[in-house]
Amino acid sequence: MQFEDFQLDPSLLESLKAMGHHSPTTIQQETIPYALEQRDILARAPTGTGKTASFLLPALQHLIDFPRRFSGQARILILTPTRELASQIHRYACHLATNQGLDIAIITGGVPYGPQEEALAGNIDILVATPGRLMEYLDKGKFSAEEVDVLIIDEADRMLDMGFSSVVQAIAIEAQGRKQNMLFSATLEGGGVHRFAREVLNDPIEIDVDAPRSEKAKIHQWIHLADDKEHKFALLCHLLR
Repeated sequence: MQFEDFQLDPSLLESLKAMGHHSPTTIQQETIPYALEQRDILARAPTGTGKTASFLLPALQHLIDFPRRFSGQARILILTPTRELASQIHRYACHLATNQGLDIAIITGGVPYGPQEEALAGNIDILVATPGRLMEYLDKGKFSAEEVDVLIIDEADRMLDMGFSSVVQAIAIEAQGRKQNMLFSATLEGGGVHRFAREVLNDPIEIDVDAPRSEKAKIHQWIHLADDKEHKFALLCHLLR
């Protein structure tokens, strides 16, 4: 299967080609066709197997098919548990949306409020956010979820582990007009994610994928050997610099 088989907009295919993505991964093959039909999705796949494109490509296609007539708040809302994950998704979305003229913003904790409040005051097409900081802006009236068409929850198992369940549910309630929900998790074990999904999703397609070895190999790890504690500390300082 090729990305062309999904009948994506040519601009998205060009972005994928420029990024060196020529064929979809297993999770993308299983997820994207249903997501393009605006079905709710509950999907499990190991980290590093292409989950991000599984929800970004259908979300971008939605914005292309149904362009907004007036500027406003986010139409695609992506919630993720950590600042690092939010930054990765934001960068990837910006690459995929090259030449689309879309406004893509990021809201996370641990950074100054001023630039984020300025971004929220302007037009936003896609918003990537961590739940805690976004809830602050909801409470202050600086963000409204009323225009959200698609709600995406990434790394749901980690979201639950970090205690964000009630915050995400509150944000979902604010996004009452949403047309589609997608929830992705590295694991569905223990029942917690399924209970969480029942609160947010509507008759979802459930997708459970064990990626082949070739896709898992996209995660690379290194070990740096140290002679003693002093050498270890020197290596750490060198890597940080």
